[in-house]
Amino acid sequence: MSGIKFKRNLLAAITVLFWFAQYVYIPFLTPYLLSLSISATIVGVIVGAYGVTQLLLRIPLGIITDIVGNHKIFIIIGAFLAGTSSIMIILFGSPIMLFVANALSGVASSTWISFTLLYSSYYDKSEGTKAIGLITSLMNVGILAAFLLGGVFEQLGIRSLFILSFVFGMTGFILSFFIKSETAGRTNVTAASLIKVMKNKKLLIVSLLGGFVWFLMFGTVYSFTTSTAKELGATGLQLGAIYVLFSIMNIIGAYFVSTKASSMLGEKSNITLGFVLLAAYCAGIAVAPEPIWFFPLQMIGGFGAGMLTAILMAIAVRGFDADKKSTAMGFYQSIYSLGITFGPIVMGILIDHSSKAFSFSVMAIIALACSVFVLTMYKLSPLFKEA
Repeated sequence: MSGIKFKRNLLAAITVLFWFAQYVYIPFLTPYLLSLSISATIVGVIVGAYGVTQLLLRIPLGIITDIVGNHKIFIIIGAFLAGTSSIMIILFGSPIMLFVANALSGVASSTWISFTLLYSSYYDKSEGTKAIGLITSLMNVGILAAFLLGGVFEQLGIRSLFILSFVFGMTGFILSFFIKSETAGRTNVTAASLIKVMKNKKLLIVSLLGGFVWFLMFGTVYSFTTSTAKELGATGLQLGAIYVLFSIMNIIGAYFVSTKASSMLGEKSNITLGFVLLAAYCAGIAVAPEPIWFFPLQMIGGFGAGMLTAILMAIAVRGFDADKKSTAMGFYQSIYSLGITFGPIVMGILIDHSSKAFSFSVMAIIALACSVFVLTMYKLSPLFKEA
């Protein structure tokens, strides 16, 4: 096996293990918390803790990574925290520890900057969008595997899922030591250059759009979709299947971005279509009368979300010098962490003060508004030329 192929495959394996550890218990977390008689608003806060630490850490981590120039150490830390955040829940298991563990899990996800940029470095600059599409697909493979095994092991109790998370996280942690150190040495990064990166108009707009994508996903798919399905009579196996379908289509959507068909369609159409599909998903959940409806809806939403997460991430770092890419990616991921944080909180408040049907309808309107904004943006702004 060639050196570059080994590097790609090793990081691919670590990526799958990392995201498995992060998501194996997610489908069952919200129903579990609600079963403890915790209000939907508080449940939203607990789920949102995952985004809070990302919001606080992604920009500083991006800056530090640009200065240090070594992604390996951050991948090691991320894999370690992905496993250890779960062991805290095994040892204590209280709602408070779930909040703390979710916050630590967010710290782990903050290191995703290094995963994406190191993997992209294994490809030519002209293949940047392809590389981001592939690493995003690998992320979703890990999430899919987590949902598949999670649905099986959940029959043994939710604690078994936290044990699985620990095992897979620690396996990724061990493998990450075999990554060849890619130290580039200290760069000429200055405070002025970093501020210039974060004031870049293209980066600001793309980060805002990314924030809305994750706002929609964490307000629905990764929080209140499963509890809605459960209220309609969905079994544990059906809840697992709902997530599996979303993840499969998420992988396909992310991979689609790396294909010639996506290039022919163009960025504007790809992004617009992604938001329209998310709008259709949210609107469908709002009126779904029984769990069987959730299956095709998960496929629609999953494909749209996969397209959006891959293409927006690729646009975010495009055009930046190598010593600024981590900062740009950190800024982008920090802003979309706002969506991860506030999506479930806003959704929980809406549910507590109205109904789930109304709450999902609001999410659909937000997604449609984003699609209209994208069309307007590409028409008026010279920053977003097709590439």
